[in-house]
Amino acid sequence: MLDVEQKREMIQFVLETEQQQGFSAIPCTNPDSFGARIDTSQPLTEIREGDLYFCLEEREVAVQGKKVDLSVREFNALYLLLMNRRRVMTFETIAYHVWSEEYVENELTAIHNIMSRLRQKLKISPDIPDYIISVRGVGYKFDTTQQKK
Repeated sequence: MLDVEQKREMIQFVLETEQQQGFSAIPCTNPDSFGARIDTSQPLTEIREGDLYFCLEEREVAVQGKKVDLSVREFNALYLLLMNRRRVMTFETIAYHVWSEEYVENELTAIHNIMSRLRQKLKISPDIPDYIISVRGVGYKFDTTQQKK
């Protein structure tokens, strides 16, 4: 279960991402009552990409039906990449969406570490593709169509 601060962060992240992609969303005026205001008749935001399953509202990720435990930042980074499939997300974009104001510029190690952990956690067996592709000197992207040989 998410605490109040995590709910606020998730709402802000989703609204910013949707706004960037041209979706219109009505912000919740009282984030403290977020859980009570969810319309359960609406379908969940679920993404299936090959063996990968991602559910935003339940904050659940699974590969080949096996649940993958991700930290908040790993989950947010994966969400950003999934919502922008095959588009390169720059280090700056990733930092803004994952850390916001907490991010210290020029600290690429933190981004590389998160992406490395994500790759390890998602690759539960050798036949799983590398979902997260590094674009040297620029950033990362989510792409299953362009696998390394």
